[in-house]
Amino acid sequence: MKRIEKRLSNGARVVLIQKPGFSRSLFLAGFETGGLYLQGTLEGKRFQAPSGAAHFLEHQMFRLNGRDVTDDMAAMQASTNAYTAFEETAYYFSTTADPLPPLSLLLDFVQTLDVDEASVEKEKGIILSEYDMYDQNPESRLLQETMNSLYHVYPLNTDILGTPGDIQGMTVEDLTKFYNTWYDPSRMVIIGITPGPLEPVLAFIEAHEQKYPSRLAAQPSVWFDPEPAAPVRSAHSLVMEVSRPYVCIGFKFQPEGDVRENLKKDLAVNFWIDGMFSSLNPAFQDWVDARILTQVYGAEGEFSQHDAYMLFYAQTDKTEAFRDLVMDLVLTKPQLSETTFEILKRQNLARSLRLSDSFQGLAQKELEAAFDGVSLEEQTEMARRITLEDVRDAVNSLNFENCTLTTILPRERGVME
Repeated sequence: MKRIEKRLSNGARVVLIQKPGFSRSLFLAGFETGGLYLQGTLEGKRFQAPSGAAHFLEHQMFRLNGRDVTDDMAAMQASTNAYTAFEETAYYFSTTADPLPPLSLLLDFVQTLDVDEASVEKEKGIILSEYDMYDQNPESRLLQETMNSLYHVYPLNTDILGTPGDIQGMTVEDLTKFYNTWYDPSRMVIIGITPGPLEPVLAFIEAHEQKYPSRLAAQPSVWFDPEPAAPVRSAHSLVMEVSRPYVCIGFKFQPEGDVRENLKKDLAVNFWIDGMFSSLNPAFQDWVDARILTQVYGAEGEFSQHDAYMLFYAQTDKTEAFRDLVMDLVLTKPQLSETTFEILKRQNLARSLRLSDSFQGLAQKELEAAFDGVSLEEQTEMARRITLEDVRDAVNSLNFENCTLTTILPRERGVME
């Protein structure tokens, strides 16, 4: 794949990837801000935003000159969408037609704030309905309640959508301040994946961006209040309309290390999780046969400079047995066999290769890599070089002392704290 990378005069970064043989193009414009960006510092001053501001603004950005840009995109034979993650917000479109007209529109609407009181008030009902939908989904609720139990002040304890009170109280002024702080060209990355030549696309973007100079004299930084080591609560249960219980066991660790150290640790620990919590583990079939694991189960770990945690979850009638098997795993820390490790390594590299054929997935990973400052190529090489000893060291370094248990019970069973 041919690629071009360039930082423009306004600070925006461009990453273009040529994919010959495909008929489709995808372009994405992303900003380094998201659900975790509730507090920040700028030129020595602290500031705060309402929870959910990043997501609310994402909804509002699809306006330009009072028009809904999705209609204009459709007229250009392009489909558009967006997402708000914890640390990035992105807008993208795909098309099989000429990508330059929708690219021009994309770059215009993400760099032009067009909100008014009427549009904000209208959006509140839409986002509150979205919040209710997730709040009533047992799997979403299970994970969010676990985060609420793990974190005192770190904003993983707040849904990306925000709290209902903050959503209802959102104002034009709140969104304008958030936009002016975080939505600067110098904080934007433009990703393009297209079958055609890259040089004309780069020239088009460079010329287009001349009308959007950076507005910032200094860069803002996200701010997090100190987070206590212990969880907020060791156990929590609630009642929902479910057919059988859900259970999640969450562990909180102290974040440490630089970006590359955390990428390697994240990779190593998730190798271990995938090896333990899948059919590659000889004990796994016993858990299935005993009905401890049924159709809904999973596990994941996250290690970054700002947060570090691990979650194990399932829908099962045998919640105590599930808790016991998880606690046995983390206390004994069984190691992967050489065979299992090599299988996991091959699976990981195969996923990396398949990613190149998924335009949206590739664009999202390129965006994350740009903000991390570690290229996808370097991350792939990191995965190639990881050893079984790296996995053992990463797992053995973890202290599973700080944990919490979340249970969702069917309504007829009641709540047990």
